[in-house]
Amino acid sequence: MKKLKEQERPNLLAYLKAEPEINMFFIGIIENFSLDSDEACVYVEENPHNGSFNMVILKHYENYILYSHDDSYQLEEAVDFLKEDIVDTINGKEGIIRRIAPFFPQMKIEEKSVFCLGLLAKASFEHSKVKTKMLKPDDAASIIDLYAQNIAYEAGFFANKEKYIAERRSNLEGNGFAVGLFYRNKLVSVAEISADNDLIGLITGVATHPKYYGRGFATHAITVLCEEAFRQGIKHISVFQDNPKIMSLLKKIGFEEKGQYALLH
Repeated sequence: MKKLKEQERPNLLAYLKAEPEINMFFIGIIENFSLDSDEACVYVEENPHNGSFNMVILKHYENYILYSHDDSYQLEEAVDFLKEDIVDTINGKEGIIRRIAPFFPQMKIEEKSVFCLGLLAKASFEHSKVKTKMLKPDDAASIIDLYAQNIAYEAGFFANKEKYIAERRSNLEGNGFAVGLFYRNKLVSVAEISADNDLIGLITGVATHPKYYGRGFATHAITVLCEEAFRQGIKHISVFQDNPKIMSLLKKIGFEEKGQYALLH
């Protein structure tokens, strides 16, 4: 495996942007770090005939992201490279991770569908007593309290409440933003986005209080969120999801399924 240098960034980005939705984490990390740094090391398996990329591997601390346009890469070479280090997580396109997984039997595989917004379908929303607002860092605790009402979240979420509040506050203080729906001054629905770069925004959370299910609140929150993201210059909006109800909702709004992403951990 050859380690890429900063001067090779344009070639790397061109390779990754063939599938920007799949590579949003890869792109986000390398846009925040130099390729000459220790925080984001990128290695490439090259085609011996023409020097083109067969596979690229990002090492971000003990976490690895793998990407290839097709199956022309040497699987054994990638596995040997990964086994040289202590690996916390390995993630990337589902097809690649599925081939890698048997060599790491101690790790569990988790898969999610990748959706990208095509043409945004504007849904009607007429609830005069419900106010829509952009949320601020001081709303972080209210966001987490709302998630705590949603049974779809695992128990570990509640055990680390303060950690998640800090993360939400940090996202809202940085490049992320969120839309909230309020009824009688109480937050009843939320949609959040994180944007590490101006190419891709990742929807990181959607929740509605159980009392208000089925009233179009989540649909409206996501729609307003996407409109704001486009207004701020974000070109692609994506989301990773495995909840059938939310997947159906996303499709109604205008999201299209682009493929499968997988994580070994």
